[in-house]
Parts: sequence; C-alpha cells; structure tokens
Amino acid sequence: MNFKKVLAGTLVLLCLGFVGCENDTADYNQYNYYQEIALKELSAEAKVVRDYVKPDAIIAHRGSTFWTPEETEAAFRWARNMGADYLEIDLQRTKDGFLLALHDGNLRRTSNIESILPGKEDLPVSAFTLAELRALDAGSWFNVDVPENARESFKNQKICTLEEVLKFAEGYRIKRDINGEPVKLNDGPDWNGVYEMEIDPLDNGNRPGIYAETKEPYLFGGMEQDLASFLTAKGWNINSPETLKTAPAGDEGKVAFTNGRFILQSFSRESIVKLDQVLPGVPKCMLLWLDESAGYVRPSNTLESLAEFINFSVEYNCHIAGPSIAGKPNKYDDLSEPWMNEMYHRAGMIVHAYSFDTEDQLRKYNGDYYYGGESRFDNPDRQVSGTFNYDVNKNMFIDGGFTNLTDLSLKYYNRGEGKTAQEVLNELGY
Repeated sequence: MNFKKVLAGTLVLLCLGFVGCENDTADYNQYNYYQEIALKELSAEAKVVRDYVKPDAIIAHRGSTFWTPEETEAAFRWARNMGADYLEIDLQRTKDGFLLALHDGNLRRTSNIESILPGKEDLPVSAFTLAELRALDAGSWFNVDVPENARESFKNQKICTLEEVLKFAEGYRIKRDINGEPVKLNDGPDWNGVYEMEIDPLDNGNRPGIYAETKEPYLFGGMEQDLASFLTAKGWNINSPETLKTAPAGDEGKVAFTNGRFILQSFSRESIVKLDQVLPGVPKCMLLWLDESAGYVRPSNTLESLAEFINFSVEYNCHIAGPSIAGKPNKYDDLSEPWMNEMYHRAGMIVHAYSFDTEDQLRKYNGDYYYGGESRFDNPDRQVSGTFNYDVNKNMFIDGGFTNLTDLSLKYYNRGEGKTAQEVLNELGY
C-alpha cells in the first residue's frame, strides 16, 4: 500500500468538506491533521470494561454465512467447535416476546415462508409467534444459494432463540428424536415454540462469548430492557453477581465465563444510549457505516464526522469501534484505514472490524504489508520494512474482527486444532 497516496486521497475529501482549505487551517498538514483534531477519551473505569474483551478476538459472524445457513444451530455449533471466541448474532423479537437470532427484516431470503405462510413473506419477525416461526425451514435456502457447500443435513434447520445460542456457547445442542426432529418442550395444543436442550456429546469444550447486535429501537420497543432482564435471568448479566453463572471445573477463564462473555453492538445511536442505561459496565461496540444519512460517517466530510462519531461513542461508553473494511466479497467502504484506526485508539477504544473473508484482508488490516509481509502472530517483534511519510505503529491496525470464515482467521492467528471447516462439520454430524 502507498500510504502517501492514501492520505492524499483523504486530503481531497477534507477539501470538499472545507470548500477551499488552502488558508482555513494555518497549521494544516496532511500527515498530522487527523492527529490534532479533538477527541474525547474513555474514562479509566470504561477502560477496565474494555479490557474484559478477549484480545485478538475472532468473532464468528452469524456463526458463518459461508459454510452453513446463517444463525442456525449448525452455524453456531460449527463456530463453537471450530474455535471462535464469540458467536455474533442479530437480535429481533417475536410477537410473543421471544428474543431471536436473525439478521433480515423479513423471512423471505433465509426461509421457506413463501410456501408455508404465503402472503406473509414480507412481514417483520415481530408479526409472528415463536411457534409459527418454528414451522419454517431455515436451512434449505443455503443449499440453493451456496451449492458448493450444500449438505443434506442443513435441510429444516430452525431459526434460533437467544436462549438456544447461549446454550450452544455453554456446550449444549437441541435435543432430537429418532427421526432427527427437534423435541418440543411441553408439547401440546398450546406449545409455545420452545425446544428441549441437552448436553452436546460432540462438544469440544470451547466456550465462546456472545456478540449481539440490537436494531433501531422503533422496530422493537423496549428491546434493550428486555435483553437486560433476560441476561440477568439466564446468568449472563455481569451486573447481577447473584445470578451470574460461574465456570464449571475446567472452564475457568474461558470467554463464556469471563466479564467479557457478552458484548453489545449497534449501528443505532439511540439503542447505544439505551444499552448504556440498562446494561452499564457491559462491553459495547459502536458499528460504523459510511453514508450521507444522519447517524453515519459522512463521505463528504469523513474526518470531522468520524471524530464526532468517536466522541459520541466515548460519551456513551462504547469500548469498541466496529468499522467496515474494503475488499471482496462485500466491497464495503473502508472505515479501517490506518489513520482512522489511530483515531479510534487515541480515544482509548479497541477496533473490531467487519467482515473478514480473505487472507489478504487479514494481512492488510493487521499491517503485514508495512512489515515486509510478516505477521505479528509469527513475529511479535517484527520491524517496519520500507520508507513511509508516516510513523508506522501498532495503533494503525485492528484488534480483532468479524469473520464468516473462523477457520481462516484461526489459521492466520496461529490458533486452533488445525482441522478444516469440513472436518468439524463432519464431526458434528452434518
């Protein structure tokens, strides 16, 4: 990467924002101006919470969107046994109040709702009870969309509740009958959609945390308080020591039994404010997106709007910045450029970028190309290789990332048992 060209491009954006910047800032310098812009910094107390988070976190985005149907039991069990540090989920809520792991605003893409509930395919999740949603096949679509990774066992995977995801992280699975169908808890005419859980005999002992995204509050009023109450009841709210689960023998120090066991994230500023009120002291990530719409980082004035975003994040105790990265397959705008990462770090935040799908992305955003292609995981004492118009340093790079390929990240980080994604799926019976 030619860093001089990158910063020159940034200067163009700044000039657009200032409408003729030659004389507006007397001490303007394209290589240090971003270092001089005023930023708030996390308090000492907030930094303690920040440090609850596992270093160099590998965050399994929706379990996996590459190897399995996203946010299903197959995805989460695979990510757990593969070795992810966190299972990433999108929170929604059913008509009858169950918290779910589901990304899209409706069920059209990731289920067979068009054939099971025709005419309702564009309704939001909140229009359905959990029992109604359990009638849907949330796995077969993947076999059509990603045929190279299709498996017969993915058929009739189910939409998961948050409670089930917590149990997957703790080493459980959904109990099934001899025909492979989920066993209903308290089956009968008034069944509420809940399945029985059992200890997973194929669990390998990894205990990941949960990284949960809340949506705009207008979609699910009171979601933040519901989440806080639920986590307290299930032993996952670190603010409630009287109900907090402690680690069984042998699980001490594993992520699911640390103060960093549950991380909150959102693109919504309103939700972040509410989360800070009802779940204080729980690590939070402010997700970043480039767009001219209100509430996002503006491409017409990237530097100053990014600074404003960081200052908001610090004010409401967001310990983590969650910026997008460039590159295939998503081709997102790059909000993880080296100078941006330095700004996040200057505010005391750590950086969890999204989403990593290639080795090149891992190498780029961990800074390898400034160090002669050498990874910090191979050589923690690596030295800068080359001449740059800039002081290359570790704060220019990420501290962890969301990935659809936990297997790829583990290999890059020199972690894991060396098994392939397919081997883990086979071992789990898929």
